[in-house]
Order: sequence, then C-alpha cells, then structure tokens
Amino acid sequence: MNLFKAFTARKKELGLPVGIQWQHIQGIFQPYDINDSVFIDKAFKAIPIIQSIVMKLAEKASDATPQVMRIKDKRASEKYFTMRKYLKGKDQAQRLAELKTKAFEQIENHPFLDLIENPNPIMSGRELREASFAYLLITGNAIEYASVPGIGSRATQPVELWSIPSPCVKPVLSGDRTNPIEGYAVTYAYNQTIPNSQISHFKYFNPVSETQGYESSFWGLSPLASSKSNISQKRYSDTAQGNLFANMGPSGIISGNAASQTDRTPELTEGQSVAINDQFRQNHVGVHNAGGIVVTPADVKWLQIGLSPVDLQILDFNKDLERQIANVYGYPSQLLLPDGTIANADIGQNMVITNCVLPLLRKFDDIRTRKIREWYGDESLVYLSDTDVYPELEVDKKSLVEWMRLSYCSVSEIRNAVGYGAEYDPSEVLVPSNMITLSDLMGGDLEITDEM
Repeated sequence: MNLFKAFTARKKELGLPVGIQWQHIQGIFQPYDINDSVFIDKAFKAIPIIQSIVMKLAEKASDATPQVMRIKDKRASEKYFTMRKYLKGKDQAQRLAELKTKAFEQIENHPFLDLIENPNPIMSGRELREASFAYLLITGNAIEYASVPGIGSRATQPVELWSIPSPCVKPVLSGDRTNPIEGYAVTYAYNQTIPNSQISHFKYFNPVSETQGYESSFWGLSPLASSKSNISQKRYSDTAQGNLFANMGPSGIISGNAASQTDRTPELTEGQSVAINDQFRQNHVGVHNAGGIVVTPADVKWLQIGLSPVDLQILDFNKDLERQIANVYGYPSQLLLPDGTIANADIGQNMVITNCVLPLLRKFDDIRTRKIREWYGDESLVYLSDTDVYPELEVDKKSLVEWMRLSYCSVSEIRNAVGYGAEYDPSEVLVPSNMITLSDLMGGDLEITDEM
C-alpha cells in the first residue's frame, strides 16, 4: 500500500492524472476501463454518421424549455408520468397537456430556473444541456457538477452547474452494499472525491455478468457498445471506399488489332496511341461532349472497365452499416436516404421526436427532479422539459383553453397552460359573463359535507 502511495505521489509530481486511474477491488488494484474515450475518439470523431445523428438528437433535445412544477394532485401526476411514456402525436399531446394542468402548478420564479439557463460563466443553459445529452448518447454517461457555497442558509444549494467529460469521471466505491457509491473522482482533480450531493449522474442501464462483479453496474453502458464490430467495419469501409475513388483507373481501353495473323505487330503504333489519346481528350472530354459518338478510321476496339462486383458490394455494405448504426439510436433510417419521399420524411421527423428525443428528456427530467428535491428540500418539486416547443407535438391551444374553462380553471392556470405566464392586468382580461358561484345557485352559503 505504501508503495502504491509513493507511486501516485510521484505521478502528481510529474503532473499526470492519478485520481481514478486505479480502483481497489478485493485487495487488488485494477485499472479502470477506458472504453468511453474510445467511443469518442474512434466513433464520434471518426465516423460522420455517428456525429451527425448524435448532434441532431442533442440539439433537438436542447430546444425543450426547462420548467419547475409543484405537484398539486399526486394521483394525476402519477398518471401524467405514465402517459408521457406513450406520447406519439398531437392527439395524445392534447390529452397530456390537459392532465398536466390538473397535476401540476408551474413555478415561474424558482432559483433553479435561473441556474439552468445561466449555469456557469462560460456556458449557456442550452450549451450545458447539449453537452450532457451528447455525452450520454456517446458514452452512456453524462456528469454535471453542482458548485455550492458550503456556508450560510443556502449552503447546499447550487450556484453553478458544470458539465464534466464522462471519460474523466468514475464512481468511487465505498465497499458498503447498502450505500455503494462514496462519491465521484475526476482525473484532473487527483485524489479529491466529490460527494454524491454535488453530482448529477445520467446513465443508461448496464447489465452485469457474474464474471465482472457488480461494480460496473454503477457506470452506464454506451449505446455504441453493442456495435463495436459495425463501427470498425464502417471505418474500414469508408477507407476502402475512399481508396476506391482515389485510385480510380480509366473507364476503358482502346486497343488496335494486329496487322495480320502472321505478323503480330500492332496496327496501332505507340505514336498513334498518344495522338488518339490527346485528340480524344481535346475533342470528346467534358460536359458538352458527354454521350457523343467517336468516329475513327483506325481498326481499334473498346474494352469497357467498370466497378467490379466487389467494389459495388463495398458501396452497398457501407449504406447498410449506416442503417445499423442509426438503429442503435432508434433514428429512422429513411431519413438517411437522399431519395426519401416527403411523406416518409415527415413521418421520420415525428419518429425522431417520439422515439429518440422524448426518452432522452425523460431520463434527464427524472434525475433533475431528484436533485432539486434534494437541493431545495421540497419533495413536491418536479422538473419537466416542455415539449410544446416541437411542432410535431404542439397542442391545439384553443381546444385546451375551452376544456380548462369547462373545468372552471382560474385565469392564471389557463395563462400558464398556454405559455403566457400567470401575471396579468385584470382590466385587460375578458371573461364569460352571467356566471354565478355554486353557493349562490344553491341559495346561500354552501356547506361541504362528506356526502358531497
């Protein structure tokens, strides 16, 4: 153990990262897995289709507006979260919006809203969300660090949020199965352990086999993990296709016949060959000469040279690999085809929202809800990403307002539901006339009884 401490101390002197390069499991120091870095360097940065899909999904998910709600009807809120998993179109979005107004009360001036929109001095709220979404999609893990003052009445409430590259972070195991994670360590922070209260860890499920131990279940599995062979093949296929076009030869050969059966000397001499080649380039090459006819008195023949069946298979195989990679993210493959119809494109865009973006938002909403409840000491708080920003899911506001009026919702609730905010000037708001209270209709003060 002393030898290991001396080794890590020496690495500090050299300026090398030491914080989480090794872990102590069952009395043995073992290196951490570095696959997260591999997925970034060998997949995201090396393969255009992966970068394109990941960034489109991250940018699309970042459009959703952050909201902080307070639960006012627990049963309705539970139903809302269940129905949200099956949101597929505008009709369901309408019913979900109605249920949302019944289940939650929107908080317009919560400190976390200001924090999530201005998380730190060098990032906007959108940039923070985009970075976290992208890290999760690539590596299976996204880490956000909350900086807290540590003193005062708001000692544990965050004042800054930072996205930390997930390959630089690993959980520090405590050895206690009831509380297995002691905190998180960062490679460039050396031996400092960050407490769980300051870390938001978004991750995908990572199944554990009996030979690996339970330790890896606390770190998310990259969606690309099951496609390692496809990723490698895609890289080789791109290289082969690039070499195919870079080293492309002539499209055909012009050759001359022998002068006679006995004399095998070619009728087309070397000088004639050069002259024909030069004349062909001068008179028959170019856009305007495409598809023309070449006439020559020489006794020559043409041998067509095209792509071999193997070369053609490389092109088709490359497209198939792109479709397989898109399927990893649930991304509609028809959007990858340049000749896709408009109808298919519209359906595909809707699938991007429902199959890819919404599950991503739900995962982040769940973790953020847990953290804001912990930070602000209020179990009724809920973090929600407003999906009304997506045209594919935009609700019919007229129908929503009519339903809320029939449900006798207040003006503030209606304005919140349609995005106008609760604050308003009563002298400028029109309301239906000839409406009386229920107690007046019953002929006096109405007593609420259990029977009612």
